Amino acid sequence: MREKMYFWNIEKDDERIAIIDQNDSKLTYGNLFEKVQMMKDCLPDSSRKRLGLILCQNQAFPIMAYLAALQRQDAVMLLDEKLDEALLLNIVNTYKPDWIFSVDRKPEFPSSYKFSDHTFFQIWTNHTNEEMDSIHPDLAVLLSTSGTTGSAKFVRLSYQNLQANAESIVNYLPITTNERAITTLPMQYSYGLSVINSHLLAQGPLILTDASMLSKEFWSLFHEHNVTSFAGVPYTYQMLQRLRFEKMDLPSLRYFTQAGGRLAPTLVDYFAKCAHDKGVQFFVMYGQTEATARISYVPPERILEKKESIGVPIPNGKLWVDEDTSELLYEGPNVMMGYAETRQDLAKGDELNGLLHTGDLGRVDNGGFFYITGRMKRFIKLFGLRLNLDDIEKRIEQQQGIVVACVGNDDRLLVFLENGDLLEPVKQDILKVYKLHPSVVKVSAVSKLPRFENGKINYNKLKDL
Repeated sequence: MREKMYFWNIEKDDERIAIIDQNDSKLTYGNLFEKVQMMKDCLPDSSRKRLGLILCQNQAFPIMAYLAALQRQDAVMLLDEKLDEALLLNIVNTYKPDWIFSVDRKPEFPSSYKFSDHTFFQIWTNHTNEEMDSIHPDLAVLLSTSGTTGSAKFVRLSYQNLQANAESIVNYLPITTNERAITTLPMQYSYGLSVINSHLLAQGPLILTDASMLSKEFWSLFHEHNVTSFAGVPYTYQMLQRLRFEKMDLPSLRYFTQAGGRLAPTLVDYFAKCAHDKGVQFFVMYGQTEATARISYVPPERILEKKESIGVPIPNGKLWVDEDTSELLYEGPNVMMGYAETRQDLAKGDELNGLLHTGDLGRVDNGGFFYITGRMKRFIKLFGLRLNLDDIEKRIEQQQGIVVACVGNDDRLLVFLENGDLLEPVKQDILKVYKLHPSVVKVSAVSKLPRFENGKINYNKLKDL
């Protein structure tokens, strides 16, 4: 690893391959350096720190825009290129970014935004006359706290957060300049972004694709470019088991990783044995966007004896269980600065000082391996994306004008209504907005939602239903 070199400062004359896209176009790190400089010239003048918004795809141009923003010291929000337009406009109206980048989408932004077409991508510049609030100099990236829900709540990550997490990952994963990782996760998702950051730090090639791991196209790319690693969330591994991963011939594979939610012990066992038989390594990990993606990992040689564990802290991190509340607490240089819900919040400094209350309940065994035993907050993870159940309830209530209650786990979202006529409209709205598969959403009608004496919904009773 380059000493004291930030991953976004690409070296000018490096002839090693940096990016291979799904059209087989190749960029060396030297080429990437030049492209990023050109991208910086396309963005608004950098006389002050600005807020950018990138509509992300796993393609070269969004990565160039991301690196350009980091080099310019602009703060940048990363969102899904396919995010529902109403949700996107809500975020734009809330934060009023100074510039917006997209490869090929052309939403109707407010009239204060001036559009410019650059052949391979588009940029909108905010020409509003109002004085924009200042942005804290340490603020680098804003990531959504709730996947594709379009919530205006974002995690504020500093340059130190990004760099520290990338360094830790390169430290415990076998990432070298010969590593050839393929993108299996969205760029705007903290886990997916951490793969990009860590491989840029190690100066290894990235094979970029948005193709599903269930498609022939994905595996053709995998074999063509001798991919050595991939990352996945629990749903990924459920699908790979159905594809009979144990039978797949993957001679170039060196290791694979899992995070984004709890993987069932039976699947941990299955993939650990697959890894052993293939002579590769399997890493089970735990993390949160609030910690720039990674908090702990299970060393591959201990995976079969620690199938239900989230492992040990990543290098330079500390993990422990609060004696009074049983909450897992994490401390490290990758802990976020805090949250943002308005443009004004971007001026705030580091509010956490490296200490994160994870919201997960846990325990630690005699060997120093940690386990999650429950959650303190109302959120679930589906397909690796965290969904705040309270946010979903509020949105449905605002849209439909009805009372609704949501419960669930990492396998399914359950929605309860008191109006049976709206079951299908509510389900279709949820599928459209949150980009979920129909199999993981169930909407049911009840005559009356169960409540406590104080009028609050009894979610435990709903779970029993």
